[in-house]
This record gives sequence, structure tokens and C-alpha cells, in this order.
Amino acid sequence: MHKHLQLPALLIVAGLTAAAQTSENHLYRSGNEWIQEVKGSIPAANSVKVISSGGAVRVQGAQQNSIVYTVRERVRAGSEEAARRELSRIKFSVSPGDVAVFRAESEGGRNHASVDFDIQVPAQTGLVGLKSGGGAIAVTGISGKVDAATGGGSVNLDQIGGTVTAASGGGSIEIGKVGGDVDVSTGGGSIHIDSAGGHISASSGGGSLRIGSGKAMRLETGGGSIVVKKCEGQLKAETGGGSLEFVEVTGPAHVETGGGGIKVWSIVGGLHAETGSGPITATLARGGQAFTESRLETLVGDIVVFVPDGLGITIRASIDSARGDAIRSDFGNNITVHRSNTWGPGEVYAEGSLNGGGPLLRVHTSTGTISIKRKGKE
Repeated sequence: MHKHLQLPALLIVAGLTAAAQTSENHLYRSGNEWIQEVKGSIPAANSVKVISSGGAVRVQGAQQNSIVYTVRERVRAGSEEAARRELSRIKFSVSPGDVAVFRAESEGGRNHASVDFDIQVPAQTGLVGLKSGGGAIAVTGISGKVDAATGGGSVNLDQIGGTVTAASGGGSIEIGKVGGDVDVSTGGGSIHIDSAGGHISASSGGGSLRIGSGKAMRLETGGGSIVVKKCEGQLKAETGGGSLEFVEVTGPAHVETGGGGIKVWSIVGGLHAETGSGPITATLARGGQAFTESRLETLVGDIVVFVPDGLGITIRASIDSARGDAIRSDFGNNITVHRSNTWGPGEVYAEGSLNGGGPLLRVHTSTGTISIKRKGKE
């Protein structure tokens, strides 16, 4: 056994006395890197945690009764002797038990040292907790919870039965299917979530957000676009300047952008939509959720609202500076239009009750047009 392997080997053997597990290792060169590979296995655990100063971490659930791992310690060096000196600065340990802990720390961070983990665990593992100083993180096929954090790499999670919490200093986050709540954040990368059985909270410093389906949602980005296919509950979404698009929302929504367009294909419940510059298109729908007082507002842009038969609302629409026939309606005398000037640009406002009246819908643009249409004429 090489001298630089004595510490990790002793730590592993000390923890595996009763289990009689084995570990093996070897050193080889790949390009300008030297890689120390350690393979082994330990008994199954309720929780698995990985703490690394830097490097990729990949965990996969499988139908098995033990934890099998491959660890690759990577350094850059001109010779094998120099590589062994650098590898001796990496402290790697495995601690079996009800909470199995893998730990790797690189002293001084010299020669771009990093440690990559490939771990297979029983699919029924209750918790997988991962923390890397800067590598990519990936977890698939776990029935329990996942808590993952990296200083700057990407995060990729799929087929997770429990809740998910994930954070990256700036990398992208890709989430497939999750059975519980999802709470993710990144300093600047994009976020994609396919589906969640619970609530979704997602924030990015500036990347785009794409959400498939989930319960109540809270979404925020410093400047990217936000797209949601289906939200079964309350929705709050905000971006500093990107566009917003929501296909189906079955709950009240509050959405805002500093300067992009807003499109809501179907909304059951109240809607507050605001943009600093851009058009707004909203299609109201009937459902189990009662419609509540709402507001659509843009400083510069057109607004189009589709109202279904049977949805009782009261409308008050206004344009600060309008020309000609700036407010149009499919509802005839139910909506009355008033003009402050008969010539030139000026304020125009309209009000009326549809389908017997109901909660108030305010519609406002500073410069643009307003169209109130019957649903079915999209």
C-alpha cells in the first residue's frame, strides 16, 4: 500500500470492522492530471451525506442493500512523485452508521486538487445530503429527501420521492420529477423544474425559469424570463426585466416584470399583472376558485382581456394618453367608454358590468390600447 493511502485506508477499515467490507485503490495518469481512485462499499444507511471542498458528486439509487462508491482524487503534477505529495494533502474519510458520511478536504487548494464522488445507494434511502465547494451535483432514483448545495456547479436531480432543497452559487439547476416540495436557488444560472407534487420556490440572480407543474409557486429572477405550464394554487412570480408566460393557473396570481410582456393563457382566481413596458394578454376562466379583485397594468403597451360567459365581473379600464378608438369591447352597451377630449390624445376610460357584475377588474395603460373580448375569440 502506498504511503499516501494509509490514512484513508485506516479510516475505512476502522469503520468496517464488523461489516468486513473491502476497498481497493490505484493511481494513474490522465492527460495533465493524476487520479487516485478508491473503490469500496459500506452497509446501507438511513441517511447519506457527502461533504467535499471541491469536485463533482453523483448519487444514484438502486435496488441493493449496501452503499457502493468510487472516489477519484485529482491533482495536477509533472511526475508521479509530485502527484503523491499533492495527493497526501487530500484528506478523505468514510464513516459508516445510520448516517453514512463521506468527507474530502484538500489542504491549501494547491494544483487544482479536487475529489469526485460516484455513489450508489439503496433507492429507499431516507435522506441524501450533499455539499461541494464548487463541483456539479447529480442525484437520481431516491425515495427520500435531497438537500444539495454547491459553490458554483450545476445541480441535476430526478426521480426524487421526497422534498428537494438545492442551491448553487451560479450554476444551472435541472429538476425532473419530485414527489414533494421543491426549494431551489442559484446566483445566476437558469432553473428548470419538470414536476413537483408539492409547492415550488425557485429564485435566480438573473437566469430564466421554466416550470412544468406543481402546487403553489413563488418564482423570482433578477432578469430572465419565467414560463409556467401549470400551477395548482397561488402563484407569485417576479422578474427584473424578462417576459412572463403562464399556461394554466388554478389560483390567484400576482406577477410582475420590470420590462417584458405578460401572457396568461388561463387563470382561475384573481390576477394582478404589472409590467414597466410590454403588452399584457390575460384569459380569465371559471372554476372552483372564486374570481377576486384584480388589476392589469402596463406603462407602455396594449392590454387584451378575454372574459368567458358566466363569469361575473365589473370592469374599470383607463388609458392616460389615447388616440381614437383606444378601448374596444365585444360586450356592446355593457361597457361604456368615456373620452376627456373629442380631438387629439387624451384620457379615455371605460366601465361596466359583465355577466351580472362581480369583483372589480382594473385595467390600465399609459399609452396603448385596451381590448375586452369574449373568450373563444382568442
